[in-house]
Amino acid sequence: MKEEMDKIADYLLLRSGYMQELGLFHGKMGVVVALYLYADAYGDEVMREYAWELFQQVYDGVHTDMPVGLERGLAGIGYGTTFLCKRGLVECSLNDILEDIDRKIMERDPRRLTDMSVRSGLRGLMLYLGLRQSVEAVTTFDSRYMMELQDTVERNNLSCRTLDFMDVLNEPTFPKAEYIEKPLGIDGGCAYYILKSIGV
Repeated sequence: MKEEMDKIADYLLLRSGYMQELGLFHGKMGVVVALYLYADAYGDEVMREYAWELFQQVYDGVHTDMPVGLERGLAGIGYGTTFLCKRGLVECSLNDILEDIDRKIMERDPRRLTDMSVRSGLRGLMLYLGLRQSVEAVTTFDSRYMMELQDTVERNNLSCRTLDFMDVLNEPTFPKAEYIEKPLGIDGGCAYYILKSIGV
């Protein structure tokens, strides 16, 4: 098992710097999570340093035109960051590091959200906020926004139960040994295998 994960991690190290997408499911943020998990599981300092550099590239690339969603947007970057902090893989104050991202999310009026999905809509945003609240008191979202968000959840009769993150992701359609020239991300890509093998 470790030999397979070594090969996939090395492949991610070589290719992820060229990824254009920043998001959690198909972009650099998901690869950051996978590489940090790998580095922690196998005590690989080189991989940990590379994951940190890739993490910085994500934050350098965040822009105001990004969608809000979990799959490709700001909530996904926030979720990945919070996950790393909760697992003790990075040390940071989430309220400090996520302040700009959360402010950009708040620019979208929650009362006007029509997408209720996990991947790109309200349920994904709630998944992010639920994880944040499990780590520390969230001060970056103002009370008015949180009330309007809760009103939207209630008005749409959405369940607030916590989802298992791995259940949201799609397994790759290719076997582990055939990772070359395949997608890199954690959703249907080779980084998924690292998350699954380590047991997120």
